[in-house]
Amino acid sequence: MEIKRREFLRLFGGLSGSFLFVGCGLDDVLDIPQSMIEQARRGPGIETWQNTICGLCPAGCGTRVRLIDDIPVSVKGNPVYPINRGGMCPLGLNALHSLYHPDRLKGPVQRKGTPDHATWESISWENALSQIAERLVELRVAGKPHQVAFLGHEENGLLKQHFARFMQAYGSPNYFQFAPSQNTVTPYSLLQGHLTLPAYDFLNARLIVSFGSNFLEEGSSPVYYTKVYSHHEEQQTRYVQIESRHSLTASNADQWIPIRPGTYGALALGLSYVLIREELYDREFVRSKTFGFEDRVDSSGVRHVGFKNMVLGNYYPERVEELTGVPSPVILQLGRELGNAHPALVVGDQGAIDNTNGTFSTMAIHSLNALLGNFEREGGIFFVDDPPFSRFEPVQSDVVARDGLKQSPIGISEGDVYPFTRFSIEAFTKNVLSETPYPLSVLFIRGGNPLFESLNRSKLAEALKKIPLVVSFDSILSETSEFAHLILPEHHFMERWDAISAVDSIPFAHVGIQHPVVQPFHDTKQVGDVLIGLAQQVGGVVGKAFPFSNYEEELKFAMEGVYKSGTGAIAAGGAGSLWIQYLQQRGWQIGRYSSFDEFWDRLVGQGGWWNPIRKRKNWDVVFKTPSKKFEFFSQTLKKALDNLTNQSGGESGTAQNYERVLNRLNISARGDTVFLPHHEPIPHEPDMLFHLVTFRVLPVRDGQGAALPMMQELFGHSANRHWESWAEIHPETAAINNISDGDWVLISSVVGSLRLRAKITEGIMPSVVAIPFGLGHTSLGRYAKGHGVNPNTIMRNLYDQLNGKPALQATKVKIARAT
Repeated sequence: MEIKRREFLRLFGGLSGSFLFVGCGLDDVLDIPQSMIEQARRGPGIETWQNTICGLCPAGCGTRVRLIDDIPVSVKGNPVYPINRGGMCPLGLNALHSLYHPDRLKGPVQRKGTPDHATWESISWENALSQIAERLVELRVAGKPHQVAFLGHEENGLLKQHFARFMQAYGSPNYFQFAPSQNTVTPYSLLQGHLTLPAYDFLNARLIVSFGSNFLEEGSSPVYYTKVYSHHEEQQTRYVQIESRHSLTASNADQWIPIRPGTYGALALGLSYVLIREELYDREFVRSKTFGFEDRVDSSGVRHVGFKNMVLGNYYPERVEELTGVPSPVILQLGRELGNAHPALVVGDQGAIDNTNGTFSTMAIHSLNALLGNFEREGGIFFVDDPPFSRFEPVQSDVVARDGLKQSPIGISEGDVYPFTRFSIEAFTKNVLSETPYPLSVLFIRGGNPLFESLNRSKLAEALKKIPLVVSFDSILSETSEFAHLILPEHHFMERWDAISAVDSIPFAHVGIQHPVVQPFHDTKQVGDVLIGLAQQVGGVVGKAFPFSNYEEELKFAMEGVYKSGTGAIAAGGAGSLWIQYLQQRGWQIGRYSSFDEFWDRLVGQGGWWNPIRKRKNWDVVFKTPSKKFEFFSQTLKKALDNLTNQSGGESGTAQNYERVLNRLNISARGDTVFLPHHEPIPHEPDMLFHLVTFRVLPVRDGQGAALPMMQELFGHSANRHWESWAEIHPETAAINNISDGDWVLISSVVGSLRLRAKITEGIMPSVVAIPFGLGHTSLGRYAKGHGVNPNTIMRNLYDQLNGKPALQATKVKIARAT
């Protein structure tokens, strides 16, 4: 039953937390089951609290839900959960509106007609799953299981393992994740050999230098890093933010250093120059634990230039100033500070990696940590162990599955581009359209909104139309699910079971338990249960891969391993890392449980488990490279390029083939520099004077928060803009173009134009215009549709050619005052 927010407030005496905010004159509508409304009117008004994990973004914050007569009425942070320690972002605090959203799908629906002229009809779960299972069985019988793909988003831990297991048992190599962080791992894999992102010990660092990493707003867990940042004065930690725009992180830093987009790597190399020239680097670590720093002669007698001489010959401060716009005295001062502050830590993300040269830029940034010897020590970098889940029995594949798994994944390029990608939406789109290496028959999509976020939206839409059966698990009709044939809405996070673990860059092992704090409002299901049901209907080895009646059982089985390990502790007040370490060193643990059931009840009640104690790793585990060292000269990259050269074949010689490969990968460097961290220029457009950069804000994140009215109200709070987008422009730029604050402007690229209001600010480089991402929806419910603009729609379809990551900072534009 739809009611106004004011009625909700009356029912619960105005004590409903986040609903007390008033949004832009709009009396929001909430969809609450009739039985709950009647219960609220009857009383008796008994208050209870339950802990769970927020599911509105992948950060995994602990959440406390207040219930009156079993009706959720407010949300706040769980003070004992280690990731957020009671903190919550605006999106999490508004979680109830996502639960009560009036546009949530009430049950499965089936599309009639084309996506442009669609009508949606209700369909039973039995009928919908029978249609899907029938198609899955047909493909297996025909020996074509590889023609099924599953496109996830930012799921981690157990659910990611669940999806991968389903696809492996079925026989498809096509489980992918479409997420902002996808392929960010490439630079670290080239230098260290790891396929996971490192964690950073912010708490014990004296100096933190961030290259484009807006960790207080756009990172993997902004609330965690906000909590860490709150201790910077008592820890005497100094923060330096290097970024083209004065972001939330820059606003809170001790120093903001503006930089031209696409030149972060050049600045990192300029700082390396200072460390090397003035011998401020960790010489013992570099000597014993790195490869390719000094010039060398290989076993064939060929001399190779090392990182040291490459940097000293090319990245002196005056040249770096010309490239970056950062004054050479600032470069010298920061380089010396890095070399003298112990420990000093360097991080890089969004602005640095979201460009055509992102891989090499991030390699250059991460190399600073090698010069500083920042591995396996306090205030440095390390890799976090996975939680000790119970081991699942290996999937017993049949001949059909084994043959299917041998096929090339459809989300990876077959040519000499994106050699290090784990998934490329551009390669996926092209392969589906060309049916290369085979046609795609079934696509599952869960989480995110690829069509809204993609740079090549029109082609992706064509690709989705080409697939005979697209199944979405969306809860609200989105730009992407409009192209589905079936939508199977999943439970809200307050209605489902799940385990949230392995959140990127969190420096300790953790498992947060999502559990139902309320019975499902609508005819929805947990996506894990849907896959178990489909596996049973397909039968054979697929069904045997899931010996559980439901996903809750699977979750309990996984957590038995944590219980039996005796490590870590259930989240609780007072269970700090030093106390846990003291007990574990003596063979004890916090909390003695007579049975797993007792452990489980306590775990669910408190919200999760964590283990802050990390054992020091051997160097051959820290560096999984061919040399078992940090590789300034990446042998992995050289081997990959050699393989591409050999595969390119043709009548031309090896040298010509190698040249062709480098050109295809947009690598302008030659010689040994190709395999060393170096600066690659970004695309040059002489008619376009300004760099377009985008940024994400906490209330909306990847655009999903735009479905909530309060998040629309808070979207531009810092810019005094609500329910609309804006363009941030430097005063010099505004004066040249006769633009005043609040004027309508046209931001135009070679792809298209956007009309929006100008925000004049000193907090941006004069050569840059910044537009927030997250608005501009054509779907996603009544509150999202028709508000603001989507900057991705005017971006050039450019990518980092090494890893396939979209180059969100590579488009150039021109600015004009709109009539």
